[in-house]
Amino acid sequence: GALVAVNALGDVYGADGEPMAGLLNQEKTGLSNTLEEMFSDAEGKENLFTGNTTLGVVVTNAAFHKTQLTKIAGMTHNGYARAIRPVHTTADGDSIYALGDVSGDLNLVGAMAARAMEHAIHRAVYSAKSAYGLMGWDALPGKKENG
Repeated sequence: GALVAVNALGDVYGADGEPMAGLLNQEKTGLSNTLEEMFSDAEGKENLFTGNTTLGVVVTNAAFHKTQLTKIAGMTHNGYARAIRPVHTTADGDSIYALGDVSGDLNLVGAMAARAMEHAIHRAVYSAKSAYGLMGWDALPGKKENG
């Protein structure tokens, strides 16, 4: 299983490859594209964005030692890469932690963990509620469930 808190700099894309959350356009009537905005101004920026991070945990009943759990957590970052663009920027503190308990296959668990994390990111977007003047999924114009 996977659990995630998403506050990414990048946009979140659904399983169909369409954007489902991210940077709003100037009119706040729909989504813009964070990558295109970044590409439009190639001048170096220092500390342009702060406070972004996506934190996740994957839990399996398979038992692994620390090195293997580190590898699983690393493989799970593929779920971030499938769902968030851009990901792992210097403005993000993206982290994943892995826990396990009984015998299992490292490669299988790592691949399953990446898929579980991708789905967890989609679920996090769908459950986001507007608060503190910020727009959540419940208020996003033109939204459609595609994860």
